[in-house]
Amino acid sequence: MSLVDRQSIALLEWVEELARDSLSEVVDADTWALRNGVPETELRSLVHSLADGGFLKDLVIDQGCWVSLASAGVAELQAIRRKRTNRLERNTYVRNVILQWLYDHEGERVRSLAEVINDPQVHFYGDTLTSDETRRAFSYLREQSMVRARAAFGGDAVIPRITARGIACVESGKTVADFTDPQHSGGNVYNTYLPNAQGVIVGEQQNFTQTNNAGVDPSAFIQLAGYLGQVSATLGLEDSERIELERAAQELHAAATSTSPDPGRLQSLTSRIVDGLTNAAGTIAGQIALQMGQDALGSLG
Repeated sequence: MSLVDRQSIALLEWVEELARDSLSEVVDADTWALRNGVPETELRSLVHSLADGGFLKDLVIDQGCWVSLASAGVAELQAIRRKRTNRLERNTYVRNVILQWLYDHEGERVRSLAEVINDPQVHFYGDTLTSDETRRAFSYLREQSMVRARAAFGGDAVIPRITARGIACVESGKTVADFTDPQHSGGNVYNTYLPNAQGVIVGEQQNFTQTNNAGVDPSAFIQLAGYLGQVSATLGLEDSERIELERAAQELHAAATSTSPDPGRLQSLTSRIVDGLTNAAGTIAGQIALQMGQDALGSLG
C-alpha cells in the first residue's frame, strides 16, 4: 500500500468529516493539502485520480480546489472501515509488511520497529499500525526464525534484522503463511494453462500458466474472479455491495494466481463472494456467478 493510497483514503475521510461538521457538501481540498504538507501539484493529481474513479466530484471555484464526496466514495469508505476491523487480514498484513520492510532496508541502521510504524508507505488501508500489533507480529516472525533482535525493557525489539530464512521467504514470492505452512510441501502438482485469458484473468496478459504443488487447482477460482470483473456492474447491487464484491474478486484473483495458492485463503475469499452474491441471485449473471462460486468451493473437497 503506497503513500498515494494512504493520502487518497485520508483525503476521502477528511472530506466526509468536514462536510458533516460544516453541513456543506462542498469543501476546499486546499485546506487539507496545506495541513498535511501536500504540494499543490500532488493535490490536483490526487483529486483528479479520485474523481476519475468516481469517489469525488471536483469543482474548481476561483483559485480553490473544491470537492464533494460521491456516493461511490461513501461506499468505499464503508468498505475500508470494514477491512480495518478484519483481524485475520490485518494480522496477516502486519507480518508480511514487517518482513518485506526489513528486507528492503537490510544493511541500513534500523534501530527499532518504530521506524516501520513511522514509514508513510506502511499502513493498513490508511490506518497506522500500532506498537502492540507490530510487536506481536515481530514476535511471531521471530518464533518462525525469520527475524532477530535484541530484547529491550517492555518487550520492545531493538535493532531488528531479517534472517536468512526471512530472506528466503521474501525472495520466494510467498506470504509468511504460505512459506511456513507445511501443507504446501509434497501436495499434488497442478499445471494450469488458460489460453487467451484476456477478460477471464484480471489484468493484461493473454495467457496464464501456473505450476504449483499446493494441492489445489486454481482454475475455477481464477475464472470466477474474471467473470465477476466482467459482470459486477450488471448484478443490480448497491454501490457498497458492488465495490466489496469487486475487491473480493481482485483478492481472489491474486490469491489464485500466486506461486503457491493457499486453499484456506481461496475458501475464505470465495465464501465471501458467495455471500456477497445473495442480493444478485435474481439476475442471470448472478445465478451463474453463484454457481461458479459453489463449484469452486466444491473443488476444494
